Amino acid sequence: MDLILCIILVALLVLYYLWTRREFYKLSMKFPGPLGYPLIGIALKLSHNGVVLKLLRTYIKKYGNIFVSWLGPFPMLIVSDPQVTRDILTSPNCVNKSFFYKIVDDSLGKGLITLHDSDWTKHRKILNPAFSHKMLLSFFPIFNKETGILLKEFNKLADGEERDILPCLQLFTLSIATQTTMGTCVKEDPKFQDNSIVVHFKWLLECASDIMHSPWLYYPIIRQILGKEEQFVKSKIYASTFITKIVDQKLSEDIKDETPCNNNSVLNLAIHQFKRGTFDRKDVEDESCVMVGAAAETSSNAVAFTLMLLAMFPEYQEKAFGEIQALFPKAGDFSISYEDIQQMVYLDLVLNECLRLIPPVPIVARQTSQPVRLSSGVVIPKGMQIIINIFEMQRRKDIWGEEAESFNPDHFLPHNFQDIHPYGFIPFTKGIRNCIGWRYGLLSIKLTLAKLLRNYKFSTSFNFKNLEYVENVTMKLATMPLLKFEQRN
Repeated sequence: MDLILCIILVALLVLYYLWTRREFYKLSMKFPGPLGYPLIGIALKLSHNGVVLKLLRTYIKKYGNIFVSWLGPFPMLIVSDPQVTRDILTSPNCVNKSFFYKIVDDSLGKGLITLHDSDWTKHRKILNPAFSHKMLLSFFPIFNKETGILLKEFNKLADGEERDILPCLQLFTLSIATQTTMGTCVKEDPKFQDNSIVVHFKWLLECASDIMHSPWLYYPIIRQILGKEEQFVKSKIYASTFITKIVDQKLSEDIKDETPCNNNSVLNLAIHQFKRGTFDRKDVEDESCVMVGAAAETSSNAVAFTLMLLAMFPEYQEKAFGEIQALFPKAGDFSISYEDIQQMVYLDLVLNECLRLIPPVPIVARQTSQPVRLSSGVVIPKGMQIIINIFEMQRRKDIWGEEAESFNPDHFLPHNFQDIHPYGFIPFTKGIRNCIGWRYGLLSIKLTLAKLLRNYKFSTSFNFKNLEYVENVTMKLATMPLLKFEQRN
């Protein structure tokens, strides 16, 4: 009798579970996809770093650019279609990030990247002035000074040998990020001088990526058993103390309360809200850590990937060099203004093409807070996890042509780009919750590229066809190609 009761109870629980998810199952009939195994869905297939992009490409070939799958008990709509992407990113009912990002909260803190509405709306409004046009113009002296220092470092490395330039660029972008977003130079900090802070930020992102792909790793006890907790905690504490020291230094400067800060840096704006009681101390540190980590990581990658692609395609490198040489006939260190940046039209094409092929963040995820009606009339139920595959969408041949998988800046010539769907190219996302620092990123990256390309010719023995792309919180490569660079006159 007890066994029969147990069976009935389990059956009732299963029926209740299926009933509560009936809307998700209806959606899976419209957009069929891989269901995976009972209870765990496709979790096991996604549990290893480096397989997600490949697996999603396999599913796209089988099921199309919109399909439903399951990660454990969580239904997912996986999208690489620009119109559906626009419907999602412009919907007020799909502003919140997916639960997948909870680990980013645990790693870097609760900042603009992961905050839920309405906290996100409040923080975004407060921090918007940090990236106003006036503030961006005020960053140019920092951009120019730091790129001048970077040129000296590159001069030491221009010895005819192929080298990994990413570590050098990571320190460079970290220095810029702390000065622009926090108003503090950290070059005297031992953690900066020995490169350890960059290493620990990188470790945090690696750990966060592992946990994102394996939901069972959200629990510290599981991470401890599997040997992943110690390094995660160590790197988290290391990064936190680095940011805390900067915040303490700023607080000791006694910024006046009567104005919203003469310098509208992220940190100063956050401190102003802290003194007003709008932010607590953790808000200040979390927003600072998120901004520094995001700005440094994405900018260094974008510069490195662009130089890498130009080294692999020297004909485009020479075109970019010719444009920059016309503006700056004399090699060496020179000052670049905002007006100069606007004249670098071909460099725009080059950078956009790099961001198309290798977007800063390959996959973003949202969740519906209320039902969302797509342009097609299909309704996405409340509680749906939505995965937007930017990497795949920006490589679709039916959007970008037969050379969609190859590097060709001509993709962004006006007559080629004018018919591309507005959401077919979203390297910094788009819509209601677009990246707050996208203009900042483009300006700093372009200025850095301009100085490096004017002064050096880059080459590599690594073949473009051998690049292997790996999903992370940010994009990375399985093997980072080594570059050789020689000085130009």
